[in-house]
Amino acid sequence: MSETYKVIILPEAQKDIQEIIIYIAKELCAVQAALELHTEFYKAINSLSSMPKRINLVSSQPWKNIGVRRMQIKNYYIYFLVDDENLTVKVNAVIYMGRKQSKYLKKMSE
Repeated sequence: MSETYKVIILPEAQKDIQEIIIYIAKELCAVQAALELHTEFYKAINSLSSMPKRINLVSSQPWKNIGVRRMQIKNYYIYFLVDDENLTVKVNAVIYMGRKQSKYLKKMSE
């Protein structure tokens, strides 16, 4: 039987999601699209409670060595770390694919 992990969305990732949803709803005037994306984000994040290592490690260093994993939801990447010892998954960031990823990932290696 597979173990269940506790999924923790760190404040930085919560802020990322909030800013994305607000931008889509207000700036792009696409409220329905924002609501649907919000639902997709949380559905994907909650799915990490079961077999989170099914998602591959990132290929870039030094993030690969520290265990950073990335899943794609539409045009966004969700970055997270898996802690097997404590059975937790920590979601660190949600970043638009068009942005320079390394700039945002530097925070994760600190």
